[in-house]
This record gives sequence, structure tokens and C-alpha cells, in this order.
Amino acid sequence: MTTPVGLPLHWRKPLAVTLVVTLFSLLVFAETWASIVAIWSRSETFTHGFLVAPTSLWLIWLRRQQYRNLQAQFSWFGLLGAVAGGFLWLVADLVHVLVVQQWAVVGILVSSLWAVLGTTVISSMLFPILFLFLMVPFGEAFIPPLMDYTATFVVTLLRLTGISVYREGLFFTLTSGNWSVVEGCSGLRYLISSFTLGAVYAYLNYTSNKKRAVFIAVSFLAPIIANGFRAYMIVMIGHLSSMKLATGVDHIVYGWVFFGIVMFALFYLGSFWHDAPLNLAVNAPEEQGAAAIASQPSYGWFGLAAIVVCLAIWPPISQGLSGLQNSNVVVPVRFSQPQLDNWQPADAPDWGWEPNFKGVVAESRTFLNDGQALVGLYFANFGDESQGGELVNSQNYLVPQKHKIWRMLRDRDHPVAWASGESVVVEEAVLNSSQRDLLVWRWYRIGDKTTDNAYLAKWWQLVKRLSGDSAPELLVVLYTETANQDFDTARDKLRQIALACCS
Repeated sequence: MTTPVGLPLHWRKPLAVTLVVTLFSLLVFAETWASIVAIWSRSETFTHGFLVAPTSLWLIWLRRQQYRNLQAQFSWFGLLGAVAGGFLWLVADLVHVLVVQQWAVVGILVSSLWAVLGTTVISSMLFPILFLFLMVPFGEAFIPPLMDYTATFVVTLLRLTGISVYREGLFFTLTSGNWSVVEGCSGLRYLISSFTLGAVYAYLNYTSNKKRAVFIAVSFLAPIIANGFRAYMIVMIGHLSSMKLATGVDHIVYGWVFFGIVMFALFYLGSFWHDAPLNLAVNAPEEQGAAAIASQPSYGWFGLAAIVVCLAIWPPISQGLSGLQNSNVVVPVRFSQPQLDNWQPADAPDWGWEPNFKGVVAESRTFLNDGQALVGLYFANFGDESQGGELVNSQNYLVPQKHKIWRMLRDRDHPVAWASGESVVVEEAVLNSSQRDLLVWRWYRIGDKTTDNAYLAKWWQLVKRLSGDSAPELLVVLYTETANQDFDTARDKLRQIALACCS
């Protein structure tokens, strides 16, 4: 039996509409798509994003005979999904959550394809279509827990090996030298690579959805465990070589070699459960093709027009709502001097550290002294929150990784009894240098609400902006020096100031 060649007549108009809708989706949300590509370009962790769309098309092309005699029909459910994705993009744009905007635009594209091609066609190519979501550079939120896991894993194995090790947060000391777990040691890059390759491998080699799910799950968990052993191996190489090996570029080389071995082992083990290839031959192509053409409904341009309207409305709505807010947030915010007994204004100390964040439009710095302690107060207003300079941003570091002088020993939530009787949670960090320790409290102030939870702060920002409230949105930082790691006394001083000026 011969395999039909060429593009069936009943697919020409749907494919043309698909191409138009795809290009229009990219054009309408060009700024968000550009942000995705920019992250692919600058981050080695997400460079795989350039290959996702070509891989998706390749997977569809491999099984093109499976889709040949299917009929494309307009889907209202797909159109509803595109509308929901547009609304999600609008919400994320108003509160400047870039990663949610990126998820939304991919969801809009997928839903638009669903609307154009119909449920039957999309369900038959579901994996290649959902694979497009891997274009989103997502995962940075996992870096802190992965770093903490890696540090715990390595220190535990070192102690089980009989090596003496002293740990302070993400820093640990052996008799041979000092080590720290930085972002590159989190294993996120290996995790994303393994998950992406594992998903493609599972789709190509298994027909059972259960087998696919199990293999993808293993490809997600294996690099997390393997990264712990990788970090332990590197530390041991450095320790046994008196810090002559695995402390420079070879550190990275050993890591990728180890990752390659892990992936080879994973694929080798997975090969024992291969399923037989699907029979993609088209039965009775002439009869089925003729029937498909005869039963093809009138595929007018109504679907295209509906999708174009549903996609085009969101950027103008966002611009209109954002324009109502800009004049309310860019003005500097003035703060009255806290009225506290025994506390007096003081000159800025030479501690060698102060809060410094990108995108700040207006800021206030004040120091107070009660004769026993010096406390710094910092308030930052981010104005209309241009991209990369948002109030809530994972890049708003107190101390960046690999700082030459300062390091963060601890960063955790800390409850504070507020003047109103409620308990407010703030982010508490301990910063350390060779000369001093600083205790730092940080939280968000959205109108009259206080929180250190980034997600809750974003929700309050959304509600406040939709209601037209012009109250300021601030990042608040209080900090003081600790003597002999007397954190209880330092906390008491910070609480006095917090209650006087911020509660």
C-alpha cells in the first residue's frame, strides 16, 4: 500500500489560518515574546528555549501521516482558552509579573491553535503542542531550595565519609579550604536539560502514557539526586588534591561530564522498556481522503476574525489601566521622624553595606541612635515598575552571589508582634563580613498592608490598582549591627523602630 504524499486539499485553508494566527499572536504580544528570547540569549540555563519550537514541529512532522485525514474544525473551547490566557496576561502585566506574562502568551498561542484546528486534531498532537510551554524560562524560584538541598546533601555525605566540616548557611569549611553553594551549584540547569530531553525521549520511545509519565518523573528526580553527588564529588576532588583541582573551570567540566554519564545511564535503562513503534500507515487513503474532503464543513474566516479580536483587545486595556496608576506612584514619599524616647537622628555609619536595588524611583535613608545601637531605615519606591525594576523581583538581592566582602549566612521568615496586636512576618537575614555582622529585616508595604510574601504582595498590588487606590507601594528595610551575634538584642532594637514608623 502506498503512502499518500503532498498536502491534502482539506488542510490548506486551516494551515493558512494557523500561520496567520501564530504570527498575529507573536505580533500582539511582541514585547513579552521578546523578553522570553532575551532570557534565552543571556542565560545558559535557558538556551534550550531556542530549540523547543523547532523540536515541536519536528515531532509533529514525524507523525504527519497520523494527522493527514483528520478534519480541522473551529473550537469554541480553544477560543475561550485564548480569552482566559489574555486575561491572565493582563493581570500579570498590571502587577509586572514577567514569568506569568510569559506563561500566558504561550498559553494564548496554544489555545489559538486549539481554536483553529479543533479538539480532535489538537488531542492527537497533544504532546508536541504542550511541549511549547518549555519555551518559558521558568524555574528560578526553585534555586534557593535546590541550593539549600545541595548544601545539606554535601555536608551530610562529608560527615558520613568521616570528614570534619563546619557549616554556616550555604557556606561550609573543611580543613583543606572553604566552599560555598552558589546559584550555579543548584543543579537547575541539569534539571531543566534532563526534564526536556526525558520528555522527548519518552514521547518517541513509549506509546503507553503510564510509561511516559514514569520516565518523565524519573528524568525530573534523577538530576536532583545526581546533582548532590556531583557537588560532593567536586568537593572531595578539591579536598583530596589540597584545593589544586575542581576549584576553577575544571569544576564546571567535571559537572557536565558527570551529567552526561547520568543521562546516558537514564536512557540506557529506559531502553529496556521500549514499546513497539506505532503503525502510522494510512489505511485506504483515497477513500478516507475523499470522505474527509466531502464532509469538511465550511471553514470560513469567522474563526480567524474571532481570534484576532480576542487577542488584540488586551494590550490597549492594559495601557489604559496602567495610565491611571503611573501619576500616583512616581512621586517621592516623605516620612515623618519616628517619635521615640532616647532615639535621635545619627550620621550614616561606615558599615560597608547599604540597601541598593535596581529600578528605585524615590528612596529615603534614615539612621537612629539610642546610645546603645544604631539602626538604619530604608524605604524604596519603584514608581511605575519598569521591566527589571519591580517592587517584587527575585533580583532584588540584599547581597549578590559571590560578593567580594559580604555573604548571607541566613535568610528566613521571622514573626514580629505588631502594635495592632497581630503578628506580622518579615524576612530576616544575617549578613556577614570579616569585620561585622548585620541583622536585616525586609518586607513590602502595600498601602496599609504589610507582608514579606511576594505572592501576597503581588495580589495586594493588583487589588489596589484595580480599585484606583493611590497609596504608596514600598520596600522597607531595617538593619543594625550585631555584637557577638547577640541577635535577640538586635531584634528588639529593630522592633522598636518598626513599631514607631511602620505599624
